[in-house]
Amino acid sequence: MTNHPAPLLAARDLVKTHGRTPALRGADLELAAGEIVAVTGPSGSGKSTLLHCLAGIVRPDEGSVTYGGERVDRLPERRLSELRRTEFGVVFQFGQLIPELTALDNVALPLMLAGTARGAAQESAAEWLARFGASEQGRL
Repeated sequence: MTNHPAPLLAARDLVKTHGRTPALRGADLELAAGEIVAVTGPSGSGKSTLLHCLAGIVRPDEGSVTYGGERVDRLPERRLSELRRTEFGVVFQFGQLIPELTALDNVALPLMLAGTARGAAQESAAEWLARFGASEQGRL
């Protein structure tokens, strides 16, 4: 018998409705550490709702979400904020940037919220922008 490690992130029987419109009807998902996935589908199929539930942005009406053994759907808002700032990375179709900040400052902001000094955060942000070939956008 092969011994499989527990998934890092798991969703079980997720149900979420918006008013009378079902967005998720029993969705299941398991992700292992280091696994990269893309959530695709037609408009209105529940992609954003699924990602919001997985990241603890919204709570499912039914079902469970676990991350590293913690029930995300039952965590207090303070712990959810910490996880979103330090552990979760979700890239949505439309960026959620702060328009008054440069791209560099938008990338550095989560680091500063986690306690990193501004200079060090901007240095790290500049390195990440360079990795993605976006150094020029860092000044915009």
